[in-house]
Amino acid sequence: MVATKMSGNTRRVAVILLHAVLVAASFWASFAIRLDFDFGAIPGDVFWQSLPVVLALRLASLAGFRLFRGMWRYVAIPDLVQILKATIVSSIAFVILQTWLFGLEGFPRSVFLIDFAGNILLLSGVRLLVRIMRERSMTGSSTVDSGGRLLIIGAGDAGASLCSQAFTNNSFPYTPVAFADDDRSKVGQTIIGVPVAGRIADIPSLVRQYMVDLAVIAIPSASSSRKRAIVEVCREAGVECKILPATADLVDGTVSISEIREVDILDLLGRPQARLDVEIIRASIQGKKVMVTGAAGSVGSELARQIAVLEPSHLVLADRAENELVFLESEIRASIQPGTALTVRIVDVNDQPALLRLMRECYPDSVFHAAAHKHVNLMEEAPSQAITNNVGGTLSVARCAIEVGADNFVLVSTDKAVNPTSVMGATKRFAELVIRELNRTSPTRFIAVRFGNVLGSNASVVPIFRRQIEAGGPVTVTDPDVERYFMSGSEAVGLILQAAAVGKGGEVFILEMGEPIKIVTLAETLITLSGLTPGEDIEIVYTGLKPGEKLSEELSFSGEDVTDTGLDKLWVLNDPQNETGMVSAAEQLLVDLPELGENAARGRLAELVSGYQPAAAFDPSQRDSAATATAPTRAPGVADSPGA
Repeated sequence: MVATKMSGNTRRVAVILLHAVLVAASFWASFAIRLDFDFGAIPGDVFWQSLPVVLALRLASLAGFRLFRGMWRYVAIPDLVQILKATIVSSIAFVILQTWLFGLEGFPRSVFLIDFAGNILLLSGVRLLVRIMRERSMTGSSTVDSGGRLLIIGAGDAGASLCSQAFTNNSFPYTPVAFADDDRSKVGQTIIGVPVAGRIADIPSLVRQYMVDLAVIAIPSASSSRKRAIVEVCREAGVECKILPATADLVDGTVSISEIREVDILDLLGRPQARLDVEIIRASIQGKKVMVTGAAGSVGSELARQIAVLEPSHLVLADRAENELVFLESEIRASIQPGTALTVRIVDVNDQPALLRLMRECYPDSVFHAAAHKHVNLMEEAPSQAITNNVGGTLSVARCAIEVGADNFVLVSTDKAVNPTSVMGATKRFAELVIRELNRTSPTRFIAVRFGNVLGSNASVVPIFRRQIEAGGPVTVTDPDVERYFMSGSEAVGLILQAAAVGKGGEVFILEMGEPIKIVTLAETLITLSGLTPGEDIEIVYTGLKPGEKLSEELSFSGEDVTDTGLDKLWVLNDPQNETGMVSAAEQLLVDLPELGENAARGRLAELVSGYQPAAAFDPSQRDSAATATAPTRAPGVADSPGA
């Protein structure tokens, strides 16, 4: 400890002495330049009389602007700006003190200006010299043989910053050897000595010419389609491709080597993220008691993460999935704010007495109901389970929220609730109608938020495709024309929180999902990200739509009035339907359900949910025999696999 402190003090003294020498040298050189280097004509008495004043003022100003503390090997524009400020302040003070103490007789007036410029030149120059020497020594020592060769895609500010850091970061194992950029005016120029060697279409030849080991996309503002094209070019060139995050994802807007990561499906199929009104969201959560059901699921766990950092007074996480809840609790406890109490409880949303006991422990102000059965195929075969969980569970949680006086209740709904053809979609629509009726009869504000699929959520198409790719294929897609809306879990949850903050009760909010994405495009993109070629390395097999599935989804019913909320990517539906008796109908269905078969349960659901068009009657044996009778078709250009 002592040795380190002495070393620091010694360095600071040395830095101060060096600055004093530079200040004195600048002052002396100012006289010499003014008098055309006639050293005998320099007025020694005036020089020595004024030197202590200029030294004291310059050193005091440099100290005030903290210029004795900087690490010169990392000098940048802000450091040079500080030198300029310190020189301006000390120069003004010197003119005033020189005039007041000694007058200007015999003192060349132009010395003030020459010394001002010389001071900036010497103090900036010595710092830049140290940085240049360090960078040259590093580029000389980190030869291409000692690490990989880096191609930077994008010769803008992000690419230049990445290049600079690559040269100065000892732990980064790649040396920049070339840039690629589609701006023709940049091609042929150099950045920090590295050539902008060609356009993005030239990447295959650049990879061969410069023996590139890694390509990094350094275009934070690039669209998803442009990123897809770049990744495809890199795949064809046989070079590993990574990416810097989008501008919105950068913490402070600056680029860092540490931000480089693998290209993700969201980079290639995502869209510009919503601009959230963070203050509105924080005001609705901070200091409040908040409960999340289905907290261990994809949406529920992301709700827990985002709510935890908004400083609620109490966060309650409920789910019946024991293992996932254990992992979530560990994660949330590591990030939760000190003033927030955390309760994590195993509970089934259909166990209303247990749920009510839990709510009476904290009396939540807000309840986010994310617990649901969501998989279309499984729910087609078990309508009674879908009804019990999605309708009964919603009614159970809603009644408990009313009982404890919760201010608002948010139902996480789905685009499959629109003109439903599946049991899952019909039950979620039923749940929407139930809470709308409860909103008219209770002081609790009930709202629903409807959106599409979350990319990468648990047991969704993305992780299934990834497993199929890891196994060598084939990747199974139901139909070449099937398409779905997708968004990231973090964006969806941010918009859910924003809807909860502005909802007055009774609304169904929808999230602007952008353009729908074909599932086969999603499959092809994932195969490409794995460094493989769709149709050659990995087959894509079409299996046909399953009962309850649609070719495309909708976010609103025909005739629903869609209103802009004034918030980015958040709309509200003014549903003209005001069905009554939905709560009592749900109660009666739940009472009758144990005695009903699956087909009867589906039939009752069709009677109660307007617009629901159920799939064929439940008959696993017929479904299985039909599946074996119809051979799956492959994507165009995909050859039959051996033995198929």
